[in-house]
Amino acid sequence: MRKTSIAVLSAAILALTAATGSAQDEKRIHVNLGGGPTFNLGNIGDHFSTGWGPAVGVTYDVNPRIGVQAEYAYRYFRLNDSALFPGATAFGANHQTHQIAIDVVANLTDPSSHLRGYVIAGPGMYYRKVDITQYVGNGIICDPYWYVCGSYPVEAVLGSRGGWDFGINIGGGVAFKFEDNAEFFIESRYHYVWGPEFASTTLPGGQVLPGGKTNGQYWPLTFGIRF
Repeated sequence: MRKTSIAVLSAAILALTAATGSAQDEKRIHVNLGGGPTFNLGNIGDHFSTGWGPAVGVTYDVNPRIGVQAEYAYRYFRLNDSALFPGATAFGANHQTHQIAIDVVANLTDPSSHLRGYVIAGPGMYYRKVDITQYVGNGIICDPYWYVCGSYPVEAVLGSRGGWDFGINIGGGVAFKFEDNAEFFIESRYHYVWGPEFASTTLPGGQVLPGGKTNGQYWPLTFGIRF
């Protein structure tokens, strides 16, 4: 009986030791650091050129196939040289975004392999800001993507405008493992952001400024390291 108890106890200790070692080998929290170009689509691409910026995220693996990722990204866009500025003889502006997203990451291949393919999607909040740094004109300006629509004193056109907007993103990527718990990844996602709508404005002389929506479409291409 004593020998049986010792054998059972020994087996239990060995099983616990193996389970502990397995849990230590299984890393469930990952950090990703990356950055790259962001391409503008639709009307916002008519106003601003390709942007750049970093992104950082933390992923928790619910299981080997599914993870939940929290991510922050910053992007800066210069004025598009081909943009039109009715009524202005000189104009300067830039566009910046701060993105906070909560995404689901689904591995399409074995996550322990040297090549990992995955898809990613989820909602987010986007702080979008436009800085008008230079304006020479008649003070009549209406373009939702400058966040102004109406007749203003020239000095009132200059400055920063923006706010938080809701959006979604969807995309995918591939990752190449170069160490046990580190990999290089290339990822592309499509972001759609719903922005505020500016109502049409009628000036005292009868001129109607059409207003419009500030919805944005962004397509960042991110290169980074995940560990």
